[in-house]
Amino acid sequence: MRNTRYNGQSVTADLHLTEVAISETTRGTFVKGCRVRDFGTIQLMAELGYEFVGLHAIKSLEMPRLAEVRRLASLTAEYGLPITPVLLTKVVDAAQMVRALAYTKINWLQLHHPWSISGLLALHNELHRNGSSARIILLVDPTTAHDRQFTDELLCLADFVILDHRAGGTGRLLPFDSVRRTLDMIDPGRVFLAGGLDAENVAEIVRRHQPYAVDAQSGLLNSDGAQDPEKLAAFIHAVRGAPACEPSAGKR
Repeated sequence: MRNTRYNGQSVTADLHLTEVAISETTRGTFVKGCRVRDFGTIQLMAELGYEFVGLHAIKSLEMPRLAEVRRLASLTAEYGLPITPVLLTKVVDAAQMVRALAYTKINWLQLHHPWSISGLLALHNELHRNGSSARIILLVDPTTAHDRQFTDELLCLADFVILDHRAGGTGRLLPFDSVRRTLDMIDPGRVFLAGGLDAENVAEIVRRHQPYAVDAQSGLLNSDGAQDPEKLAAFIHAVRGAPACEPSAGKR
């Protein structure tokens, strides 16, 4: 539990730092893949050991996009896959967020758009009123200046941050100095690190920064814009420090 004050109002935030009962000293870095659009890919990611899968409803939390997100999340639960769906959006309407989480039955929400403290407070209160225990992953673009006080306030209203370019899916690495400065203010154990990660660079990024999780999108795609099984396998094996191997095709 964390307490903060905003405009004189006391706010208590429940920070559920992980669903996986693994100690901080042994868990290693978790792995998330984004913009997944088919259940076969989710099955493969779970088989390979990915802990999180990003399901996108970027511009709208309305039908039909949200129905497809719900379908994928429901299948993941029905098959008992050991991977956690994350609803990813740039929508900034708190009431819509709560309805979308209830409809999809997803318990992780990634806000891939800069939010004000007042907006986050409204979202936090809306979630609380509706009995939602959703974890919040909040975008922080390390190339944009943030002071420590503002960052501390953000961390009182979000469980994790994701360090990434505001646009997302750019395929461009974040500047090392910008990431380092941001991690001077934020515990790496509360950070999803993204921005141009692929199998060639992720091991060094993990070694340098030791984030809670790494998150890739463009580095996992083939030329048609779909997830590439070989890239999925190579990426997670690079994170785990193991040689890349051929993924099983049994569930495709």
